[in-house]
Amino acid sequence: MRTAKQKLSPVSWKEVTVNGGFWQEIQKINSTVTIPLQYIRMEERGGIEALKLNWKPGDSNKPHHFWDSDIGKWIEAAAYSLAKHSDPELEKKIDDLVDLIEAGQQEDGYFNTFYNLVDPGKRWTNLYYMHELYCAGHLAEGAVAYYLATGKKKLLDIICRFMDHIDSRFGPQTGKVHGYCGHPEIELALVKMYQVTGEERYLRLSKFFIDERGQQPYYFELESLSRGVNVEVKADRPRHLKHYLCCQGPFAQYQSHLPVREQDAPVGHAVRAMYLYAGMADVAAETGDHTLLDACEVLWKRLTEKQLYITGGIGQSSDGERFTFDYDLPNEITYNETCASIGLVFWAHRLLQFNGDGKYADVMERALYNGIMSGVNLEGDRFFYANYLSVYPDRFKYGSTLITERMAPTRQGWFEVACCPPNLARLVASIGQYMYSTSTDGIYVHLYNDNESKLDLIDNQVILTQKTEYPWDGHIGITVNPENDAEFMIALRRPGWCQNAEIKVNNAVIDVEVRKGYWIVNRLWKQGDVIEIILDMPVQRIETHPSVRTNTAKVALQRGPIVYCFEEIDNAKDLNDVSLVSDADISARYEEDLLGGVVTLETKGRRRDTSTWDGQLYQPVKSEKMDITIKAVPYFAWANRGPGEMVVWVKQEE
Repeated sequence: MRTAKQKLSPVSWKEVTVNGGFWQEIQKINSTVTIPLQYIRMEERGGIEALKLNWKPGDSNKPHHFWDSDIGKWIEAAAYSLAKHSDPELEKKIDDLVDLIEAGQQEDGYFNTFYNLVDPGKRWTNLYYMHELYCAGHLAEGAVAYYLATGKKKLLDIICRFMDHIDSRFGPQTGKVHGYCGHPEIELALVKMYQVTGEERYLRLSKFFIDERGQQPYYFELESLSRGVNVEVKADRPRHLKHYLCCQGPFAQYQSHLPVREQDAPVGHAVRAMYLYAGMADVAAETGDHTLLDACEVLWKRLTEKQLYITGGIGQSSDGERFTFDYDLPNEITYNETCASIGLVFWAHRLLQFNGDGKYADVMERALYNGIMSGVNLEGDRFFYANYLSVYPDRFKYGSTLITERMAPTRQGWFEVACCPPNLARLVASIGQYMYSTSTDGIYVHLYNDNESKLDLIDNQVILTQKTEYPWDGHIGITVNPENDAEFMIALRRPGWCQNAEIKVNNAVIDVEVRKGYWIVNRLWKQGDVIEIILDMPVQRIETHPSVRTNTAKVALQRGPIVYCFEEIDNAKDLNDVSLVSDADISARYEEDLLGGVVTLETKGRRRDTSTWDGQLYQPVKSEKMDITIKAVPYFAWANRGPGEMVVWVKQEE
């Protein structure tokens, strides 16, 4: 019988020290600017003040039902940072928050700022919307990270009492609530709690939430009816229920339209989907339940073959922050929430551990270098919620507050619903955990960046030291220092974009087997052995499947893992009228003083001469095209030089 036990074990973020290259600078800004700033923003918005339980009905700045989740994610990000960089002031801020959480915890273990202050008599009565379990999950993840980073158990003990309370209220037993959260997250958090405490009840509860989802009668329908809301009567539904009944069936927005093992396409809210799928993978790994892994593989195939943006963005529609339909990948009106790409990395990393298939690492890398890092500016103090692939700023001058904040074409200092900034901070702070895995026969190298790492094999410890200018340069050096000389495998990821490469060991070129997207190097390793990977890194013109109507006759430029875009500041306005010349050379040049140091691309293009358009909106075809030089910059770095037009996909002509 097939089981879903993982063959690989991810190497902990504690054992990987990023000490140079692309990610070191980003982590430095994250630690010195982003994390401290986010604490200030939470103070300003009231999230930290709310923990003091001073708010009273009638006071202004009513606590938001999401705020606890922001606190949890921020604690997690700060914990990862503390593990690598001592910061007594930051640690005291966390400890003060822990004291506030402890003071606000109810006698039965329950904790939620909103329900403690605003609606104390209605716990667990609105699971589909009010995010109680979601907030609990993020607090749990923060508690686990802080314990692992510092050894301090106080917050973990608090959250254990909270999880025990939840376990006493939810489950398959008679008398318990047979429900689940409208926003998945606690599923994966409970598995982390199980892993660090060994308490099997937490794993069983996670499995219950996953197994119960989508069963009939629909829990959300029963819950809504108990509150006097008939979800089947559209005219009577409040606005926040509008996605219950959509083209994909009842409750698809919350991935609860079908039992999870029967779902064959990503639907609904993209972040919710990613967190659910990550939780499914976790439970599959811990229990060996192959049916959950089978479901993940079906969903992965559908997502990556028909609904994934070139930047690693997902979730095409701002209406519900959700998936739409196959091959629907609009550029100017997409959504691509930063949190959704982060969730995709979580899911990809988990699936990667089952069999070491490089297709998961390829998507993980695509999202990390493009759709996620576009979510923060180079200074680390402003953020994107939505990540477009085509922007014309004038379009945003006519809309609601929602459009001017969460969907703005310029990065914002904060958001009313501020899930993305602390989510991004915790991912960046823990980037080391995505770089390596170990197996019974050796080591897997998933990502390339300067680092020193300690990897434990059976009866041996291996220190790997990477040196590289990746992603700008394709030369990677890895020094291998085993504690004892030993024969084992090192599997080096062959990036999906790479067509040609050379592998050397101790300056000698070697022939290597390629297995599931990894170069397999088996040998007797001795201290000081050096692997060299030389990746050919030409500029590639990428086209889209013919069914993607928005990109017909268009191409995007990619070099290595980096997707490029064209900005108005380099190429003037009306970027949609620019076209590439198909046979023109594309030059790549590192510009140290531009955008923090990036490789830019230049090539020949054409655009229409507007001088013949004198007072005309339409005219018979007669426009002359002008030859121009056009410049592309990495997509993640766009909108760092002021507002303006931007496009990823451009027309190409012979």
